[in-house]
Amino acid sequence: MVPFYRLILKRALSISWKNKWLWVLAFFAAFIGNGGVYEALLRGFNNISEGRSVFYALSEYTQSGILGMFSWSNISALWYSDPAALGMNVFAMLLILCLLAVLISLGVIGQGGVIRGVISRDEKKKTNFKENFHAGLERFWQILELNVITKVVLLGILMFLAYLASLITFQSAVLNIFVYVLAFIIFIILGIIIYFLTIYGTAFVVLRKKGPFSGLKAAWHLFSKNVLLNLEMGFLLFIINIIVAILFLVATFILLSPFMLLYFIFLMSAANIAAAIIMVIMSIIFIIFMVLIGSWWSTFQLGAWAILFEELALLGGKSKVQRLYEHVAKKTKTKK
Repeated sequence: MVPFYRLILKRALSISWKNKWLWVLAFFAAFIGNGGVYEALLRGFNNISEGRSVFYALSEYTQSGILGMFSWSNISALWYSDPAALGMNVFAMLLILCLLAVLISLGVIGQGGVIRGVISRDEKKKTNFKENFHAGLERFWQILELNVITKVVLLGILMFLAYLASLITFQSAVLNIFVYVLAFIIFIILGIIIYFLTIYGTAFVVLRKKGPFSGLKAAWHLFSKNVLLNLEMGFLLFIINIIVAILFLVATFILLSPFMLLYFIFLMSAANIAAAIIMVIMSIIFIIFMVLIGSWWSTFQLGAWAILFEELALLGGKSKVQRLYEHVAKKTKTKK
């Protein structure tokens, strides 16, 4: 049986490792989210294991009062009591919004640039950072509109329904767990569909020059035609995501262990300044290492989906289950 996923993952790994300029684009692409489904899965399982709703974090965040800080009554009270503080808060909010706008813009460009860059390198074409940055910039508004439709409108509706589900409680713990698991499954299925629509829709917009709505329509057709295959690929990337996270923690511990030893030695010796310097060095090393690994993973993940998209759009494909079934059927027929 000819391997399918293994070859795609191998090509994505080779491209993501040999073309490190893609990491810069992927770093920004990560700001608009590429692996949210995986995080939702891990957090959901964690909440269920503790006997809580899979939407516990969402409910807790909404009830924390953070959103209430921006209510009209609070702003009005601050206007009369301390106008200067209100002005500083408004300035800080505008500054944060501007920063978010810049990061989202770079994320949109990066998402399109990575997909274009990976496919160009997979086709053995010469390309570079500048060319793919401009490719993402060229399709900026189409990619942004598509992400707004899928991640703001569709995912926003889904999160609202998830919040409503988190408010449902029963006296029976068993019934609560059943409802939580059922809601979690529905939430993940819908989340996976939105995730695939975003990835494939972006690929259609960047590689086939389609508009946002026609791209989404084509993405739905491609996904619905290869549901099992996409889910199998998603499961493989989910497992790889866990493995990479574990290896990252182990590598980080090994990398920082000498500094941690020095830190405790200085701390026990009452050399507080030296201990503080070591802590700063450890923090810098950790952030740099985390950014590098995160950028590589974002490149690899987006690259794998982009290559799979091209394979399905141009040649089609069969899921592992279907190929196994056909292989067994062929063997059985041969024996007869």
